[in-house]
Amino acid sequence: MAVNQTAAGNQTNPQPTASVTVPAGFTFANPSGYSTASFNLSAATTYLPNTDFSNEMLNFLWDQVGPIETGPVSTTVSPTPEPSAFPRPGLFHPQVPSYASNLSSVQLPSNFLWGVASSAYQVEGAAKDEGKGPSIWDLLTHRVPGVIADNSTGDTVAEHYYLYKQDIARLRALGVPSFSPSISWARIFPFGKGPVNAEGVAHYDSVIQTMVDNDIIPVVTLFHWDTPLALFNEYGAWSDEQIVEDFFNYAKFIISRYDDYVPVWFTINEPQYCNWQYSYYPAGQYYPAYHNITGGLEARFTCGHYTLLAHARVADWYHNVFRGKGRISFKNSGNYFEANSTAPGDQTAVQRSYDFALGWFGGPWTDGDYPQSLKDTLGSILPNFTDEEKEMIRGSCDFYAIDGYTAYFAAEIDGGLENCTSNSSYPGYPECASTFSTAPNGFPVGPAGDPDVPWLYDTPIGIRRFLQTITTQLFPSVPDIVVSEFGFAEPFEGQLSTTNQILWDLRRADYYQGFLDNILASRVEDGVNVTGVFGWAIFDNFEWFEGNSVKFGMQYVNYTSLERLPKASMFQFLDFFRQAFPSIHSSLRRGLVTPQTTLFSCKNCSPLILLSSHTFSLHGGLKIGGSLTASNSSSAAGNATMRRF
Repeated sequence: MAVNQTAAGNQTNPQPTASVTVPAGFTFANPSGYSTASFNLSAATTYLPNTDFSNEMLNFLWDQVGPIETGPVSTTVSPTPEPSAFPRPGLFHPQVPSYASNLSSVQLPSNFLWGVASSAYQVEGAAKDEGKGPSIWDLLTHRVPGVIADNSTGDTVAEHYYLYKQDIARLRALGVPSFSPSISWARIFPFGKGPVNAEGVAHYDSVIQTMVDNDIIPVVTLFHWDTPLALFNEYGAWSDEQIVEDFFNYAKFIISRYDDYVPVWFTINEPQYCNWQYSYYPAGQYYPAYHNITGGLEARFTCGHYTLLAHARVADWYHNVFRGKGRISFKNSGNYFEANSTAPGDQTAVQRSYDFALGWFGGPWTDGDYPQSLKDTLGSILPNFTDEEKEMIRGSCDFYAIDGYTAYFAAEIDGGLENCTSNSSYPGYPECASTFSTAPNGFPVGPAGDPDVPWLYDTPIGIRRFLQTITTQLFPSVPDIVVSEFGFAEPFEGQLSTTNQILWDLRRADYYQGFLDNILASRVEDGVNVTGVFGWAIFDNFEWFEGNSVKFGMQYVNYTSLERLPKASMFQFLDFFRQAFPSIHSSLRRGLVTPQTTLFSCKNCSPLILLSSHTFSLHGGLKIGGSLTASNSSSAAGNATMRRF
């Protein structure tokens, strides 16, 4: 029988029928006590509420992923002493000389923030350990055939989860003053919400403490694409508005716990990932496709919409309720575009390329809304913000953060702009602009990166022009800008077999020198207020759809022994800053924290500290691990000390 449905598409309780009539005159009686219904999987437009946060349900989620590889270590490793000096480029081949010798005497201000970056899924390993829930990336790497170029996973990778103390000691020994990792949402909330995982919290407590003890400034990203799988099962994650509240709940917990020791927060890493990652997730194949969103443009722009609202929700609370001590923003993904000619069509192509990347998430610096070009092109595909939401988005970033890796030329799309914008099936829709890595004279824009990342070319002058474009043309209200990621994939490095071949990563070293020279020139000669840079990455990592075969690391990782060795690019990076401000180690870090400081004094978080925490075990019953509340939880002012080391 057909089942009545509400206007929202929800099925009402099916009514029993006395019989089912079929062709050819046959009638089959329905036994008493049974009801019938018609089921239509594509009509699943709501969600399946999850209130089961048991070990059994956590096991069910991991069964959805499949078998997980375990690494050679299974507990936190105490660090061994780091050397006072490291093997580095020597007599027979010098390092790459500066491209801006005229700036050799320029020194950066003492509060200029610099360091290296990474993300949880890409380096932590320990995928299933200590109560962690699976993320979407655990599902993708294990269940979707061919989605990872080399069929690798993030199950073990560099095992930073257990080796973080050694990795942080290494940064101190090298003289790196700041580290920008991300926190795994599914380690804190294995189901994306519900009880807090005590073991996950204890781990990140120790990570923050270890950084502080080693004079490393934590610059923390809350979300770097590893959405808890349970939220995809429940309501489709970033395809549903419920994600905003669940992300806020997670972010509020982390920020309230660590804000005294984290001066800079990034809520979201590259929300533009909704385009080239989220829109390709296999909704409807490996988890339900809620709202009939199975990918493509609808997934892309719905994801972007709720991602921006999630950021704004957190930032509004941080600024106006919690009144945090630090600064907050999100990391944009974008690159410089140069018009292929002076033709108007090519100029328009440049602007459209910016609109559909940076303008898409430019609301914090404009009126809180989308660019008109997106509205005109996408129509009903693009969700609408309410006036209240636009007001919340506007001004939600304290500074601009850009992950700027390369540069392109842009030209009018073949067939003309109007033919493209009027036809959603047109190749290149909805950007409707051609972009490419070949100059008008036919020569490539710069040295190419690894062939498995064909979008990446070394274009140092591009970053200088890009910084000026962002701050003077696209978003003139930006007070200062941080290059929150930049880095290079050395060609064919994943195919090399000896450290003698690997450690002299000449193209990457050249990339860093050229980019840093031009970032400095942007600040000194162009007047752009660049206040920080972070190189990607601290060491070799799992590079998403390309797997472990593509290398961005400034340190080599032996995935058998887990040994880390600095490459030539690391010394190129470090030496630039040693020249830019020799007094960095005393001036930049002074006054942040001291090892004896009481950590995690929680301000204005009395509702938050009522959350319970649990220890999750995949091999037994639920064990209560202990409350995250302060011993004196009656503090009405919300200034309870939550944890002391």
